[in-house]
Amino acid sequence: MSYDLLIKGCRIIDGKSTPAFKAEVGIRDGKIAALGRIQDSEAERVLDCPGLILSPGFIDIHTHTDFTILLNPRAESKIRQGVTTEVIGNCGSSAEPLYGEKLARVREQNKDLVIDWGTLGEYRERVTKQGTAVNLIPLTGHGNIRASVMGYDPRPPNREEMDRMLKLLHQSLEEGSRGISTGLVYPPGVFSGSDELIELLSEVGRCGGIYATHMRNESDRVEEAVEEAINLAEKAGVSLQISHLKAQGRRNWHRIESCFEKIEAARSRGMEIHCDRYPYIASATDLDILLPNWTWEGGSEEEMRRLSDPTIRKRIRDEITKDDWESVVISRVTTEENRDLEGRNLEDIAADRGMEPVDCLLAILREERLEVEALFFGMSKDNLDRILQKPYCMIGSDASARADYGLLSRGKPHPRTFGTFPRVLGEYVRRGVLSLEEAVHKMTGLPAEKLGLKDRGVIREGAAADLVIFNPKKIKDRATCQNPQLYPEGIEYVIVNGKIVLEAGEHTGKLSGRFL
Repeated sequence: MSYDLLIKGCRIIDGKSTPAFKAEVGIRDGKIAALGRIQDSEAERVLDCPGLILSPGFIDIHTHTDFTILLNPRAESKIRQGVTTEVIGNCGSSAEPLYGEKLARVREQNKDLVIDWGTLGEYRERVTKQGTAVNLIPLTGHGNIRASVMGYDPRPPNREEMDRMLKLLHQSLEEGSRGISTGLVYPPGVFSGSDELIELLSEVGRCGGIYATHMRNESDRVEEAVEEAINLAEKAGVSLQISHLKAQGRRNWHRIESCFEKIEAARSRGMEIHCDRYPYIASATDLDILLPNWTWEGGSEEEMRRLSDPTIRKRIRDEITKDDWESVVISRVTTEENRDLEGRNLEDIAADRGMEPVDCLLAILREERLEVEALFFGMSKDNLDRILQKPYCMIGSDASARADYGLLSRGKPHPRTFGTFPRVLGEYVRRGVLSLEEAVHKMTGLPAEKLGLKDRGVIREGAAADLVIFNPKKIKDRATCQNPQLYPEGIEYVIVNGKIVLEAGEHTGKLSGRFL
């Protein structure tokens, strides 16, 4: 019996938390055809990798690669971390459905792309025609559904609107979506209530999908937000994933204990609940997240109108209570005039401009027409260790696929974009926060189980040949806030559906990924 590829000399970590073991792996037609003792003569090509680890390809359970994969299908920053599968469509925002005000906003935000699809089927066709280096698993954004039907109105949907929302969701699920995500801190998700969400989540539950939520609050009211997420999922009968679990702000660090208690009490009564987390103490999102919720009503043009009105701007200013402005670091702007702001915090920028930080915030938002991204420091290192150690925590980058060249090299993105998975395998394993087997399980077998993937996330005969070979002694992240576009060290080979996409640390250009 012959094989396309034989891998030998490695210690194998199979994704199931079992101790590492030695064996050869034979690959044929994109599958693991044999696991055990295999003769070199039976393979077209042999990779002999003594001292290295062979594991399943990493499954990034929480990403935002929906649009960047069309700008660069090589998925450089993810492949070079060992990621072979990405779950897209998180935080209530996805590539589909796209109609009405949602389509208009997406076109405004993605000027480098021709947006010529409306449904998941059409988006999938577009990506498949171009090719992708990583496998993709789509979730459907609640924000897309709501904004496609009723724009950014801060009110409950009427019956006709609710039926249209359900129809869009059902179509997405039929076309391959694994579930729904919400961004309850962002417009339009922030305007949605329990009845609306339960009706949509129930449809997902009936189809066996998952519910991933960026909760309504991750700071002062994080405990209430966890409780809301659990109640919604329990009433709808759907599997819950809490996105990037955290307690933001020093005054809230103690609240993480109560969050654990609520999650574990629900799990003990049979609910299927997990969370994901990246190994950093800074979050990242749009800068206008600091504004009061009411400023987002009616969409981006209405938000800009409010920021341009001195009277309304004063009201906005008075309602912003933030005082630790040094913790907010600008990561991306769109105008050349403000390019020097990238990598700097708001306190320093305000001092240079001779302004109060809150006025500087509002000025930058006006100058950039809201298109500003930022990092927000304020999480506890100890809490992060404890979150990562929870048996229900998976690893997710919360980042899109980027590159160190071309359009996707713009700005100073969060270092998680280039470093998440090697950082866990390097720093967090070496510090003893996780064993190597535990860390790999959180990146492979656990997310595969959550997503219902029977043939991914494990090394066994018959499984898909999505594999990573890495050096456990050398693996580390290199990306920093000031120099985020640095690829990690220690990832030697990445194999996607049986094809070598990364060889000796270099991208081969193969686009062997697919929609799962």
